[in-house]
Amino acid sequence: MMRHAVLSLLGAAATALLGGCAGPPMSASVRAPPQAFLAADPGVPPRPAVIGVLVAGWHSGLILPMRETGPLRPLLFAHAGERYVSFGWGNRRFYMASHPTFADAVAALFSSPSVLLVQGAPTLRALVPSGARSRWLCADRAEVWKVDAYLRHALSRLHGKPVRLGTGPWAGSAFYASGERYDGLHTCNTWTADALESAGLPVHSSDVIFSSQLVHLIAKLPACPANRYP
Repeated sequence: MMRHAVLSLLGAAATALLGGCAGPPMSASVRAPPQAFLAADPGVPPRPAVIGVLVAGWHSGLILPMRETGPLRPLLFAHAGERYVSFGWGNRRFYMASHPTFADAVAALFSSPSVLLVQGAPTLRALVPSGARSRWLCADRAEVWKVDAYLRHALSRLHGKPVRLGTGPWAGSAFYASGERYDGLHTCNTWTADALESAGLPVHSSDVIFSSQLVHLIAKLPACPANRYP
């Protein structure tokens, strides 16, 4: 009886944490892409739209071709000359620490501020660390636009510009403030899955905490063949 009561309390606490760790709801103005973004350029054949998922050990993030960052592009002026841009989200204290400690890891289990690591690069090789893997998911332009809007929504802004918190660990990278909250049940993998779910892809972020769970989900989604890579 006591064990059942404890498990019930833990389940209720987990449910409360899951309910509280989602970011602020996306406004209606970013749910539907404008027709100008969806329309192909006159005289130019339609190009494939893609969403990249990067998995490096326990961590995951997103990669977009810079040409697909429509509403987000004005906020990424520091990376405008690059061909690709990656986005990694995480606990601000742990992610920004040069040498994270055990105390940093424990603190990350509780609701805490978050940060976005944004990196621009001319090639995919520069964005995919050794031992990491990436998977390009085929998408239409409306789905890519929704991911773009999701990322724009995740960035905190001051006077219309993202709040830069510091230089990132790699060339062409920088940390930016995010208004969402991080905790042990709303991790970078939850965040990545949530981005895909917000695009309308058949992914449920509520089932994702670990990178292995994310990999299992995206393995079921259509991957772009090599000749469709941007």
